Amino acid sequence: RLASLVLCSSLAAVAATPSIRMSASTPTRPILVVGSINADIVLDVPRLPAAGETLAASGDTHTFAGGKGANQAAAAARLAGRSRLIGQIGASDSYGTDVLTHAQGCGVDTTLVAAHPTASSGQAYIFLQESGENSIVIVGGSNQQWPEDPFSPEVHKAFSEGSMCLLQREIPERVNVCAAQLAKSAGVPVILDAGGEDAPLSDELIALCTCISPNETELSRLTGLPTATDDEVVAAARALKTKGVDQVLVKLGSRGCVLIGRGDAEPIWQPAVKVPKVVDTTGAGDCFTAGYAVACAEGLPSEQALKFATVAASLAIQTKGAMNSLPAREAVDSMLTAA
Repeated sequence: RLASLVLCSSLAAVAATPSIRMSASTPTRPILVVGSINADIVLDVPRLPAAGETLAASGDTHTFAGGKGANQAAAAARLAGRSRLIGQIGASDSYGTDVLTHAQGCGVDTTLVAAHPTASSGQAYIFLQESGENSIVIVGGSNQQWPEDPFSPEVHKAFSEGSMCLLQREIPERVNVCAAQLAKSAGVPVILDAGGEDAPLSDELIALCTCISPNETELSRLTGLPTATDDEVVAAARALKTKGVDQVLVKLGSRGCVLIGRGDAEPIWQPAVKVPKVVDTTGAGDCFTAGYAVACAEGLPSEQALKFATVAASLAIQTKGAMNSLPAREAVDSMLTAA
């Protein structure tokens, strides 16, 4: 029988929050990703339409594999060699199976993905401007319609075999809470990407996370504090840490990122890598988060982990699409060696 939420709640009390720093032997264990699986339907537009305006697209639509969960699983697989995706697709359409085919091509183990009998697969409508910036509208579908008891016995077992657990906010929070409780019980660090939903995070989920990674806008929304300056970003991140999370990793777009770690440690700033041309930022944040998780799972110190993740993301933004833009490990290592 599927595990109950009551059981998940009881597991949360039996383990302390694991450290994000892992041993060098960890990469033999897969990175677990619990999250969304979407078909990304991309429309090239010269700009976003104003209210009441009809705007012609610059060309035909393009459909790519995506969803924050699937993207992070694919990025982790390409960067580390092993990842397992836990999520849902619709049983009645081809969108979900197409995404899984792409994910499998990246090396992702998708055997823990379930098919919802009635819901459609998730879809994301992405308005891509000529600058490479994007705006996204999400159709949740099966990503939002998890059963009351979300995880099978096979998924429970997977948590005991993982090196890291990645979560996002394109699935219900109760599912994330249950996943974080299972991970914590197994001594597996949890990284939560704060992207995907505008609603507040519960204190329960925050306290179960080892690291939370918002961008500046998400950080401001989560804390109610301004994030217009570097000092404000650090202050807001420290405020978030008072709720029980060990690390806050803030993505700053073209300015790079900053990690506010345990205790009163000084923030670690990592500038962005300059690229010849930004083609498409879709999935870059997912690539960054997965890259950071991979580097931590391999035991790299925080400074090197941030650089690894930043280089991976810089390669991703130079190709259109989310999953198909994710770099191979060899490309990241080559760029780091040349730096």
